[in-house]
This record gives sequence, C-alpha cells and structure tokens, in this order.
Amino acid sequence: MVVRRDKNTGEPIEKPTRKLFSAEETKRQGAPEEKPAERRVGHGRAKVPGIKDAYKEGPQLPDSFFSRFEAPTEKLAPERQGKDDNDRTRLIRPKRGPAERGDEDSMADPVVGWLVVVSGPGKGQACQLGYGSNSIGRSGKSRIRLDFGDDRISRDGHATITYDPRGRKFYLQHGGGKNLTYLGESPVLVPTVLEAMQEFSIGNTTLRFIPFCGPEFEWDDTDGG
Repeated sequence: MVVRRDKNTGEPIEKPTRKLFSAEETKRQGAPEEKPAERRVGHGRAKVPGIKDAYKEGPQLPDSFFSRFEAPTEKLAPERQGKDDNDRTRLIRPKRGPAERGDEDSMADPVVGWLVVVSGPGKGQACQLGYGSNSIGRSGKSRIRLDFGDDRISRDGHATITYDPRGRKFYLQHGGGKNLTYLGESPVLVPTVLEAMQEFSIGNTTLRFIPFCGPEFEWDDTDGG
C-alpha cells in the first residue's frame, strides 16, 4: 500500500477520518432539522408547504385524499410567459340562457286608447282599447268588460268602439241590444266619430274616451324605427 508523505518533512500524511455515530448517539446529539417540502403556487412567485407536508406527522392518508386540493394547471406558451398575472387569469362563468318570455306577443293587440269610468259603479277604473272593434258589456265575452255592478249595462254588446287605423279615427256605435248608448244627451243610433275626451253613457255609467293613436301617432309609424 502506498503511503502518502509530506514532501517537506517526510512524515506520513494521515487521511482525515469521519467519526460515525450510532443511531442512538445521533438522536442524542440532535439531528439537523429537515425542512418541509415546498410546492410551487401560481407561476412560481410564492412557495408554501404542500398539503401533504401538513399531514406528515398525522395518520397516513391515501393520495386520493390530497388530489382534491390540487388545482389543474396549464403550461403557458413562451410568448405568454412573463406577462402580468391578470392577463393570464380568466374566470369562467356559466352561459346565461335567453330570458323567459310569455307566449303572447304584446304587440299582437297594442293599446290604442282607454275608457275611464268617471261616474257610476267602478268609478276610477280604466279599460284598454285595441285595434278594430271593441265591444262593451258585462260578460267575459266582451272585449271591454264593465262588470262593476251596473246591471243596466247589457251583458254582451251594449255598445262598440271601433278604431280605424287607416283613417286614424274612433267610432262609437250602438251594440244592437235594447239598451241605448248616449253621447251627451243624444242616443247613438248610427256610427259616430268619437273625439278625444268626449263622454258617453251606458246604463248608469259614464265613460270618458282618451285616445292614444290618432292623426299624430300610429303604431305603424314605428315599424321602420
């Protein structure tokens, strides 16, 4: 065996030795503290102990338990790396479906005017007028139902108000029953033009006519807008 010697003194050079300690002596002297494993969060800007490290001293748990805490990650393309985090983070929300709508189209029968009860049973109530003929009576068969307690109003067809969209005029006429309709003090026996704010009487009820459509406005005017 070749012995290495110091070139100046000629003395043999002893190799440094490392003292080995038993497991008991190592425990008594104190083993160096092990640092918990670090896991990368986000894009590597922060380091925190992994979820498994928190349970290192506890009971042994299967890996499936920890998988629920692992968020899926996506590797960014080189051209996107280095950009601000806000540029890479997106929140995905469920798509909203179309708003629920009723089956009935409100413009299938748009309002063209109103009748307001100014005296008699139902005073203060208003009824909507639509295109074409608007029959007036107490029953549900009438387009304008005045069931407020005036039994002198015919159940069906006491009077009729007609809106003519071509001429943009309203007409009041007798409904064909035995009970009459009065415009002022005169009975309505033939179709008569009904002017804005005019009042007419059926039974013990007086109604005031308030137009919405007419010479200055018609729903057909809005079709191109």
